[in-house]
Amino acid sequence: MNTTPPPVPPDPTSEATAPSVPIGSGLREIFEALLRRPRELAAHAMLDTPATLGKLALLAIGAITVFGLVLGTFAWQDQIWAAPLKLGAALIFAAIICFPSLYIFACLAGATSSAARLATLLTAMLALSGILLLGFAPAVWIFTQGTTSFGFMGLLAIGSWLIAFLFGYRFLSTALKVHGATQSGPVFIWSMIFLLVTLQLTTSLRPILGTSDRFMTTEKKFFLQHWSEQVGRSLGDKKNEPEPTAEPEPADIRR
Repeated sequence: MNTTPPPVPPDPTSEATAPSVPIGSGLREIFEALLRRPRELAAHAMLDTPATLGKLALLAIGAITVFGLVLGTFAWQDQIWAAPLKLGAALIFAAIICFPSLYIFACLAGATSSAARLATLLTAMLALSGILLLGFAPAVWIFTQGTTSFGFMGLLAIGSWLIAFLFGYRFLSTALKVHGATQSGPVFIWSMIFLLVTLQLTTSLRPILGTSDRFMTTEKKFFLQHWSEQVGRSLGDKKNEPEPTAEPEPADIRR
C-alpha cells in the first residue's frame, strides 16, 4: 500500500511561481520598471541598446528641467529659462566627468558590466532621481509662491535632491550587484564624489534661485560656504525686520 501523500499543487499566487511580466521597451514601461522592478530592469538585455539609453536620458533631463522650471518661478524674470537650463546642463556635465571614476570603482567592486552597460545604468540612476524630483515639484512650487526666504528655498531644493539621490544610489548599488559586484564600499565612495560634484555645481552655476545681472557668477566659492552664508543672511534679515507698531487709537470725539 502506497502511503506517500499526493503532491501539493503550487500556489499560483505565490511570488516564486508567479509568471514574470516582461518589461516593455516603451518610455512608459521603462518609467514604471525604474520604480517597481529595478532589479529586473538592471539585468534586462535591452539596456545594451542605444534606444534605451536615449529614453533614460530623456527621462532624466526632462524631469530635472521641469524641476528647474519650478525653482525658476521663485524669482521669475530670467530664471524661468535659466534655472532649467543650468540644472539640465549640470546633470549632464556631472555624469560625463564622473563616469570614468564610476567605471574604475565598479571594477574594484567586482562588477563585470561593460562600459556601455555601465553608462546606461548611470543614466537610469539619474532618471530615477529625476522622477523623484518630479514628484517633489508640486510641493516645492507651493513654497516658491508662498515664501520669499531665499535660505529656506535653497534648503528645500537641496533636501529634495539629497532624497532623490539616495534612491538613485540604491538603484545603482543594486544594479551593480546584479552584474557581479561583491563589495559596496567602492560604489559608496563614488556616490559621495558624485554628490559633492552636483552640490558644487549648484554654487558654480549660481544664481539659480535668485536674480543677477549676469548669467553666471565668476566668483569661486565652496558650496558649504555659499549656502551657510545665504541661510545666515536670511536669518539675519528675519531678525532685523522691524516689529509691527500698534495702530494709534482714534481721538475721543467727545472731547
